Amino acid sequence: MKPFAIDPLKSASSAVLALSLVFFGTSSFAQVVAGDEQAASRNAGVLDRARPDFDAVGIRAGSFLILPKATTTVDASDNIFASHSNSVSDTVILFQPEATMRSDWSRNMLELYGRAAFSVYGSNSSQNATEAEVRASGRYDIAEGSNLNGGLGYAYMAEPRYLATAQAQNGNLSTSSGPEHYTLLSGRIGAVQALNRVRLTETVAVADYRYEGNALNFGVYGGEKTRDRTEVTETGRAELAASPDTSVFVQGDLNQRSYRLGPPQTVLNRDSNGYDVTAGARLDLTHLVQGEFRIGYLNQDYDSAAFKSVSGLSLSGRFDYFVTPLTTVTLTADRSVGDAADPRSSGYITTNGGVEVDHELRRNIILTGRAFVAHDDYRGIDRTDDRWTARVGGTWLVNRMVGVGLFFDHIDVGSKGTAAIPDYAVNQILLSLVIQR
Repeated sequence: MKPFAIDPLKSASSAVLALSLVFFGTSSFAQVVAGDEQAASRNAGVLDRARPDFDAVGIRAGSFLILPKATTTVDASDNIFASHSNSVSDTVILFQPEATMRSDWSRNMLELYGRAAFSVYGSNSSQNATEAEVRASGRYDIAEGSNLNGGLGYAYMAEPRYLATAQAQNGNLSTSSGPEHYTLLSGRIGAVQALNRVRLTETVAVADYRYEGNALNFGVYGGEKTRDRTEVTETGRAELAASPDTSVFVQGDLNQRSYRLGPPQTVLNRDSNGYDVTAGARLDLTHLVQGEFRIGYLNQDYDSAAFKSVSGLSLSGRFDYFVTPLTTVTLTADRSVGDAADPRSSGYITTNGGVEVDHELRRNIILTGRAFVAHDDYRGIDRTDDRWTARVGGTWLVNRMVGVGLFFDHIDVGSKGTAAIPDYAVNQILLSLVIQR
């Protein structure tokens, strides 16, 4: 089972890597919004700030920097099958080697990333899993504030049992003999143009999901292969820098979801298309609170007459509150439409939010506490899920090459309705050792 929020050693360098796919180039717009570099540095959160004595230095290869890393995690879980009763406990060892190669050019950018992950269970070898992922992303700078960017990716993944989408929706949690593997092919291309105080962005992304299909079967509705689909998303944003501390924007998102299987292989056609129109702002208030929020309206229409359209409030937001230079509080919220694993459902509206507190006890010791709640309202079937997760723990950066993380996770899912899945709870203790260069 993949641990909840893997990679407890989230240093400044790893945060930069996670954001590299969507970074904008330096522009006059960015300078207006962010202010000078000194002001931006003051607003770095506990997990995001640079730690020169502990950040990986990498291996120089010409104009590229190679950042290798290997993470070994021991995960002791009291309910590896996420079962309502007769919980089975086990210990799994997850070994994850990875490497990033990033250009060090004054203009343009190229980044390559690859990882593998091997999960080995102590007593339940049928649950062993292997994962692999490769990504490439780049940016071509046309002029100051204008660039073309894109990326390609391939991933072979194992879906954790504790996710609601991994549960057998027919109420029998034991029908799957092993972890659900799937492949994900993804691609993205985008453009950015800054015109004085206005920035325009456009992105088109494609994601193709293919499931191996364990013995989960819903009769005439089909099995896990009914989740095979291609999602195309187009996003456009126009943003105005109103002041050095504030920008406002409008954003539009279009999506098209095409399922590979339909009648007569399965009874229902779950193809759909939708849109999400929002307006929002990015704020930096007195250098104590910074973040972004947007609110608007979403709508998802389904090709099958058996499914009603889903529409309503759309929102998304994240704010970082810098309580002190040593403590950061992060608030998140989101409301969106998701695709259901149950082929009898058109999808679900998920409303979720969370809070995380990160405290720098010492320069190289970081404590973390997190709580997250979500409500999933399924359409087409009688089912609602209430989920909450919590994490407490800490990270010890021994030196720039070695780090240790210790975390406790709690995952709780309660489901109601005639199509509900049995309730379940999972507790995990994770001890990780990270070696990086």
